[in-house]
Amino acid sequence: MTPEWADRLGLPQGIAVAVGALDAHMGAVGASVAPGILTRIMGTSTCDIMVAGKDEVGGRCIKGICGQVDGSVLPGFIGFEAGQSAFGDIYAWFRKMLAWTLKDIPGGEARQKVLDGMLVELTREAQDMEPSEDGVVALDWMNGRRTPDADQNVKGAVAGLTLGTSAPEIFRALVEATAFGSRRIVEHMKGQGLRIDSVNAIGGISKKAPFVMQTLADVLDMPIRVVRSEQTCALGAAMFAAVAAGVYKDINEATRHMGSDIEAEYRPDEKRALIYEKLYKKYLELAKLAETIN
Repeated sequence: MTPEWADRLGLPQGIAVAVGALDAHMGAVGASVAPGILTRIMGTSTCDIMVAGKDEVGGRCIKGICGQVDGSVLPGFIGFEAGQSAFGDIYAWFRKMLAWTLKDIPGGEARQKVLDGMLVELTREAQDMEPSEDGVVALDWMNGRRTPDADQNVKGAVAGLTLGTSAPEIFRALVEATAFGSRRIVEHMKGQGLRIDSVNAIGGISKKAPFVMQTLADVLDMPIRVVRSEQTCALGAAMFAAVAAGVYKDINEATRHMGSDIEAEYRPDEKRALIYEKLYKKYLELAKLAETIN
């Protein structure tokens, strides 16, 4: 801190002032990001953050993602960002659509109770269903596509409906669609030489939606660990602040002392993962068709 600002604020001169950074990048640091670990910030949309060594990346530019910046996440590493334009918002949209029938009912405790319980009941029934190769397939582009290859003009879709299709079946298909969209990002990055062995998840969905998280683990066919911290982005910022203030010599030491532990882990079910392999191919076919229509 300069003498002028120290005088203005009544603080000692020389106090370290750390610069700001992107919240999602700090969240990845709070979640102990490292090469091979994809950090997923999961809420209304998703933000996917990972790092790789400069020797692993070389001079390559990873195409079709949101960003690639040297040192943007961890010093000495290349940072990468991707994500989905809608995730939890898709579930909220479906609830809103089903709640259309309540539009003429006066607002009050009873109406709110129905709204609050709708996703709970949809989840309860959807998670009791086993995935089927012949089931409903949905496309998670209701708010455009962020990764791979950003395009806000594309639209979502639901296919395979019959007169016997139920609301929980459609809801399950929407959950699977968000997981398939996540897998497409992972495969896109891995296809360009980036290593992804596991996922660390933060954000509201990761803590409040076990059905969604298990489905994601089954679709990705890799373990997903949920970070315990409730404020992982703030934690990452605090870790860098501790380094700037001289409490720790570097971010690695700060991570060892301040990093959050894991509160839950979701491991893929082999049987469901095999079914999702086939459903994922249908998802890709639906995506290709939707692009021609849009």
